[in-house]
Amino acid sequence: MAPVDSADGEELVERGWAATKQEFERNLDRVRTAVDEFSSDDFMHDKNLARHACYNLGAYRGPSLYLYTEFGDAIRNREHLDHVLSADEQLWIIPADVHY
Repeated sequence: MAPVDSADGEELVERGWAATKQEFERNLDRVRTAVDEFSSDDFMHDKNLARHACYNLGAYRGPSLYLYTEFGDAIRNREHLDHVLSADEQLWIIPADVHY
């Protein structure tokens, strides 16, 4: 646990954002490949987890999102993260390992 404006806090925020972005890009690449290469039937049968990748792209919570607000809302884009970080109050980042 660390204030977000500390060195440790900034590192945790950036690591969390990098993980979120990396997972998004991975799922987006899987969807793009599937759209280009798979038939409708392949998609329907979730070939190479294509439907699962679509689900992850649209997720509002879960293992593909690494940063959350104090209210449990996932931070899904950089603008949302910047908005949260620009709050006038003292913010803390709390690393946690949550399993669904």
